[in-house]
Parts: sequence; C-alpha cells; structure tokens
Amino acid sequence: MSNEPRQKDVLIAEYVYRHEAEFGAGFLADAGIPFRVQADDAGGAYGGVTFTSAARIWVRSQDAEKAREILQVTPDPAVFVQVDDLDEQRSG
Repeated sequence: MSNEPRQKDVLIAEYVYRHEAEFGAGFLADAGIPFRVQADDAGGAYGGVTFTSAARIWVRSQDAEKAREILQVTPDPAVFVQVDDLDEQRSG
C-alpha cells in the first residue's frame, strides 16, 4: 500500500446528456488528460435519458485548469447550424 495521499478529483463540467459529456471528454482524451464521466442514465437503456442529475466530467485537481481551458469551446458560426435553421430548410 502506498503512503502517498489520494488524488482529489475535481468537477469541471456538467451537461444535460451523457453524449454531451462524452463529446467534451473526447477533447480531454486528445489532450492526454485523464477524466471520469459520471452519469445516471441507466446505462443507455432508455435512450440516453438522464434520471436524477446532470452528466458530469471529473479530472484530477492538477489537471483542472487545463481541462477547463480545453472545454471552453465556442462553435464557429460559419459551420454551426441551429436546429431551427434545419427545420426552415426542410419546410421551405
């Protein structure tokens, strides 16, 4: 058994759906930052419905600042499509 103190995980982001958290976690994985996604979605048995709380991303405390920077992503308006825009295109 190690005498080193346990690492403290820090909550850095919350999302409504698990797939959003997994998407964000992919950016952390690409940066080599270990993470943990916590979600109460019955393992996907009900189509990704979250039952009690948000999907959360946790990282080690020493990675928190860098992880928060990475997840501050603003979509490029040139490629970001609003759902309303798609509906107008389909009906128009």
